[in-house]
Amino acid sequence: MSTKHFALDTLKKPVDSDWHKADIIAAIHKQGTSLQRIARLRCYFPTSLHAALHRPYPKAERIIAETLGVEPQVIWPSRYHADGTPKSGRGQRGLGRYKTKDSTAANSVNVHERKVA
Repeated sequence: MSTKHFALDTLKKPVDSDWHKADIIAAIHKQGTSLQRIARLRCYFPTSLHAALHRPYPKAERIIAETLGVEPQVIWPSRYHADGTPKSGRGQRGLGRYKTKDSTAANSVNVHERKVA
């Protein structure tokens, strides 16, 4: 039996500079409020702001950041450009999630050809 030894660095993901979701929630609680209360005050569904903790949601990110008194790019630097504009979902936030325009156009042509034939 051979046992392979791996360095811990190879098993771990690179350290992300975004705040941990528990840190965000703790900071909100230190402000004396909660994500649900903030959502209700802004006329959102009570659990809607939780989505920003798990995936990009620029509106919710701005609301959370305003509550904490910082800019959204301070909390989620990986989701924003250096100038503070949010990275778009197509190609920057979710590589591989969306089809390119060329492949979509090719698929629509193939579908159209199948209908005609």
